[in-house]
Amino acid sequence: MTKLHIGGLAAAVLALCAGAQTASAAPVVRQASGPDIASITPTVDQFRNDLGTNNAGGPPAASGRRQIAWDGVPDVRSAPSFMPEGQFRGVGALFSTPGLGFEVSGDDNDDAGSPDDDPDLLDFTDININYAADFAPFSTERLFTPVGSNVTNTTFVVPGTDTRAQTNGFGVVFSDVDVAGPTKLELFAADGSSLGSFPVPVGTTPSESFSFLGVLYDAGERVALARITTGAAAPSAAPGGNDVTQGGAADIVVMDDFIFGEPQAVPAPPPVTPPAPDTQRPTVTLRGAPASIRLRALLRNGLRLRLTPNEAASFRVALVGSVRNVRIARNELTLASRTLGQATGERRLRLRPKRRLLKSTPRRFRLQLVVQATDAASNTQTVRRTIRVRR
Repeated sequence: MTKLHIGGLAAAVLALCAGAQTASAAPVVRQASGPDIASITPTVDQFRNDLGTNNAGGPPAASGRRQIAWDGVPDVRSAPSFMPEGQFRGVGALFSTPGLGFEVSGDDNDDAGSPDDDPDLLDFTDININYAADFAPFSTERLFTPVGSNVTNTTFVVPGTDTRAQTNGFGVVFSDVDVAGPTKLELFAADGSSLGSFPVPVGTTPSESFSFLGVLYDAGERVALARITTGAAAPSAAPGGNDVTQGGAADIVVMDDFIFGEPQAVPAPPPVTPPAPDTQRPTVTLRGAPASIRLRALLRNGLRLRLTPNEAASFRVALVGSVRNVRIARNELTLASRTLGQATGERRLRLRPKRRLLKSTPRRFRLQLVVQATDAASNTQTVRRTIRVRR
């Protein structure tokens, strides 16, 4: 059963209206929303405690958590510049988007006249000047957003390496979620299977509100990909690009702190033991081969045979003539033959010798029916039947 731990009045109302949809996991979900930092901090701290000790920028660890507050991103990698996707490889997180890239918002520090001095780029005002009153940082001062898309894919590596990894929990602080539904967190396992889709709670004020959603897996499931959808559209300066609360066409949402369990290497798949070679010969049930037959009936109707193998098999069927224990000709004489491709189930065929091959024969003689079955592993079984022929 899904366990919900919710902070804040708005989150409690949300829990009654919309629950997380999961494939088979039993996650602990921590969520809260409110008008200020203090309103969601207890829930954020609880999620941090769920994951364990903060490993900060240290070497790979066996447990604990990592977190990204964006505030350490240097000015040259913040708005209006794009942040490199590998900026946080050291703590085990990589980012990708179907859009143009990622921006970390500016700060209000004076960089002594540096070209990257950015007091005017707070809250992504480099994208849209009207965003200045929409967003607020949870951990001052920087925020995070994809550009050209509202989708952020987070994958994990062992911190400081290229080794693919997975985590037991993932959480995000959101700024200014105004509409229920579009903003969500989708989590996937290393094999691509879904671990659930979780809606982010709506904020409690039209602007600069806070929301938090964190999902912890305590039943052995592990997250290899976290897909975050922020709002219904990407931040934009285009007409209608304002936030919905300021007359725009869609809800615009950005992010602050990311919190996740210590990334652990994805286990190598167990070695595959090749199956033992098939040395078993196929078995064949043969029907339609009489013990005796008149020559006239043989020439007119032939032999109508039914062959049923116990597995997929191909067949070579031959009718060979002999007189008592002496061959009709100096060499063995094949009177009729057929081949059938590999298949399962009952196979039917008709063997009829040509008259000219049996023009001069004794009053009584014998035929031998030879059925050779071969399976997919080239194991062969031969079935023989002797048929007496009389005029």
